[in-house]
Amino acid sequence: MIMSLWVPQVVHAAAELGVADVLAGGPLPSGDVAARLGTHPDATERLLRALVTLELLVARGERFELTEMGRFLETSSPLSKRAWSRLMGGPGVWQAWGRLTDCVRTGKMAWGSGDAAASSGTEHFDELGRDPAAAAIFHQAMVELTRGVAPGIVGALDLRGARRVIDVGGGYGALLCAILEAHPDVEGAVFDLEHARKGALELFASRGVAARASFVAGSCFDAAPPAADVYVLKSVIHDWDDARSLQILGKCREAMAGGARLLVVEPPAPTARGNATLEWVLTFSDINMLVNTGGRERTEAEYRALLDAAGLRVDAVRETPSFFRVFEAARA
Repeated sequence: MIMSLWVPQVVHAAAELGVADVLAGGPLPSGDVAARLGTHPDATERLLRALVTLELLVARGERFELTEMGRFLETSSPLSKRAWSRLMGGPGVWQAWGRLTDCVRTGKMAWGSGDAAASSGTEHFDELGRDPAAAAIFHQAMVELTRGVAPGIVGALDLRGARRVIDVGGGYGALLCAILEAHPDVEGAVFDLEHARKGALELFASRGVAARASFVAGSCFDAAPPAADVYVLKSVIHDWDDARSLQILGKCREAMAGGARLLVVEPPAPTARGNATLEWVLTFSDINMLVNTGGRERTEAEYRALLDAAGLRVDAVRETPSFFRVFEAARA
């Protein structure tokens, strides 16, 4: 197990350098790959052979070729996880995980486990505002994780009577795009920090929904989102501890007028053993939240209790084809 730490760094290096993009057109010798990447020839061949061991590449004589799994590192692939690989293996996440021992000792995230009095509690996201390149990788990684599950989530949403949807903390708006594609009479907006604006507008245009989608800059800790019939929070609440989560839910509740609804989209942690994949993903995601954001994964009962504490009534919990569930809530 301990040597498994080598694997994500090999994948990260391939993603960061763009190995799959160079090989997308067909097999190449390692020397040609190195020339196109501008990397050291011998070190490049050693990396390519490691990728063969991981079955991301196959060696055919002196040439290296992408496997189907290797194409997940190709930027243009509709199934690409290149940005996700760059994020998870990059210095921010990687160094934070190196402080897991401190996090367990203190109960504090790695980003803020130094001077507690000076901690903003949002350091992970504060850094994105100072580093446009890191912000772009983060937001594109969220697009990659969302697009595969978005159709199932959208299919579970009850948008009857809705004319406007706000994707709170939606980044580039991958979920909002899927909602608008499925509901041509609905318009919407992403409500997120300014560093997501450019990528969101570009995604709206590429998905053909720019006429019905907009971006509103703001912090869900400091301001209520714009007026809407439906508010969506996907993969937001798990980033935060209960106190921060209640701030976000409180701002959403403040914005909810009339019969407005809030849809919290998260995968509840299992309370009994049975689904090994779900248990693995959420157990380690929970540690990732501890280390990087100070958040946590929660059971269905814990999400219900959190929403209740925010003055919101859970009217339904809808299943999706993936691990995600949709908690539909209204003002209590």
